[in-house]
Amino acid sequence: MNTAFESVVDSLVANGSKVSTVGEGRAQAQCPAHDDKTPSLSVTRIEGSVLLHCHGGCDTDHVLDALGLVKRDLFDDARGARYDYTNRTGNVIRTVTRTPEKVFRQSGDTKGQPTLYRLPQVIAAISWGKTIYLCEGEKDVHAFESIGLVATTAPMGATNFAKVDATPLHGAKVVAVVDKDDAGQKWAATVHDKLKGMCQSLTFAQAADGKDAADHIAAGHGVDELVPASGFLAFQQAKADLTAKVAEPETDTKRSEYAPADESSAGLRHVVLTSTASIKPRPVFWLWKNRLALGTLGLLAGREGVGKSTLAYWIAARITRGELPGQYRGTPKAVLVCATEDSWEHTIVPRLMAAGADLSRVYRVDVVTALNITVGMSLPRDLEGVERAAKEVDAALMLLDPLVSRLGDLDTHKDAEVRQALEPLVAIADRVNMAILGIIHHNKSGSADPLQVIMASKAFTAVARSVHTVVPDPDDDTDTRKLFGTPKNNLGRGDLPTLTFTIASYAIDTDEGTAWTGRLEWGEELAASISDAMRRASDSHEDRSAITEAADWLSDYVTINGGQVLSADAKKDGAKAGHSADSLKSARRRIPLTLVSSGYPRVTYWELSDPTVRAQLENAPRGDSLTSLTTPTEAQQAQLEQLEQLEGSERHGDGPAPTEAQLLIGSLCGICQNVALPGRGICSKCDADMRTAS
Repeated sequence: MNTAFESVVDSLVANGSKVSTVGEGRAQAQCPAHDDKTPSLSVTRIEGSVLLHCHGGCDTDHVLDALGLVKRDLFDDARGARYDYTNRTGNVIRTVTRTPEKVFRQSGDTKGQPTLYRLPQVIAAISWGKTIYLCEGEKDVHAFESIGLVATTAPMGATNFAKVDATPLHGAKVVAVVDKDDAGQKWAATVHDKLKGMCQSLTFAQAADGKDAADHIAAGHGVDELVPASGFLAFQQAKADLTAKVAEPETDTKRSEYAPADESSAGLRHVVLTSTASIKPRPVFWLWKNRLALGTLGLLAGREGVGKSTLAYWIAARITRGELPGQYRGTPKAVLVCATEDSWEHTIVPRLMAAGADLSRVYRVDVVTALNITVGMSLPRDLEGVERAAKEVDAALMLLDPLVSRLGDLDTHKDAEVRQALEPLVAIADRVNMAILGIIHHNKSGSADPLQVIMASKAFTAVARSVHTVVPDPDDDTDTRKLFGTPKNNLGRGDLPTLTFTIASYAIDTDEGTAWTGRLEWGEELAASISDAMRRASDSHEDRSAITEAADWLSDYVTINGGQVLSADAKKDGAKAGHSADSLKSARRRIPLTLVSSGYPRVTYWELSDPTVRAQLENAPRGDSLTSLTTPTEAQQAQLEQLEQLEGSERHGDGPAPTEAQLLIGSLCGICQNVALPGRGICSKCDADMRTAS
């Protein structure tokens, strides 16, 4: 069933109007009610209905007539709109219905004291210090919500506010948006008398265009374009400003709390000072050891088609089995998934099955509207529901795939609007001890900086405590190997290894036949960072060839000279060998060599990163090339054995401690002793052979 927004847009197109989309749920079109050369009709989707505004002056009735539509076509449900009023826990206690002809009816508990509309969202927003927009009707509330704000009203319009339970607004910053009519002035006087002294601040404003808040939003205005109230309101506002200016709070040097004189009663907003001596330090608890901390937001970034989602569902699967290294290893936990781009039946569930997930612990997150329409979760609107759901199933992870789709009508390129969604989400994650992992795409800037290349506002990477990146391996000729790294890690190590993985085809048995999906298979660890890989990938083919040749030469040069050389000597001798300074610099990162400075005046050395190999090289006789075909010396043989040990440790497990890759890969195959699939005890080859044999 089409929404009213979709139906109106379809009618405009059928009428021959030029229509362009200007954002999610917003369109600009040529008005059919007048000769419109430049599109002047704004079409805005709000919950349950659509708003129309002609900047050329045509009223809504004329626009509908020109399209052959009637007022009921402005509503998703032809019967009109339904507004549910709930208590603090979200249970519906009263319902208001509005017909297309603007007839209102109530049902439910109509004798008890009315509650504020969107009460749970209002309470949550006040706790975060957000401004509450107080309106005369539910349609106005939905209009403000369409631009990511929190708004409220009382049931049955302007005359009923005196009866509503307004105590949840204690200590709130409130902007009352008043209709431009006599009823609006009376409503404003009632609001003023009821909220006076209750709120942290109370401001009266009016629409810049039209009569009310819905008209203001329909005309494309933002909240910063509301205009000061007029008439009685202007007098009351000036009086309030003067009172605030001359009021001087009493000071109490023995207390660490400061409140304005008119807010000194218990429960109102006030500043509190806390000595840091009373704050106990806490360690970081990791969902994925050293990579993704509980109570934080992490990003998983990469261009389309590199395996981000497959990796994310591998992580989810390990959590449901208690197999992810970290706080919950050995303790299976639940995972919440908000995914809208991929099909659950064809893509997501098969990926989870291929990864060995306990499907009973993975929950799809949907939102059902008052009209019983299922939609995707929207931030910050559905935050309270998210918190309840996470507590209900004891979730350890919420996966948002992709993250930007969860921000609804907020502008993902504006820092303030992105923070409006993400910061409260992180606060919830901290309260319920859950990690948030948001999948996000790379932009097309071509930057080699893994943080700069992430799309949309920089607030995404600023709010996230960890950023993880997946890129193709630039040194893989098969174009199948991917690199996974963590370029930002505010709470943990900054020198985590880069991990490699491939995605293999995997068959899933279904009731309707075989379904094919991808399964992640981990490979070796690399010392080079993800940033180095992205820089190499940005090089031209000629540059990569030059860097490869320089790396071969530099590796031999440093090895022959005992594992440590003066950087100046390496550059000078490298130039003689035909290698540019840039190629040598890139080669140093690829090998990689560590930069060490010492002495006075200070000089810089390039040295092999592994201290054991370097120590053995320092004892090796000079002049015998390690790459020669002569019989190696005893020291050289020791070096070679050490290198073989390092290269073979993943196969034989005889290193002093398992690498992260080994921990992720798990046990060995019980048939051939190759690396086993997670939780399976058998490798992919033997698994395929057994499937074929059966």
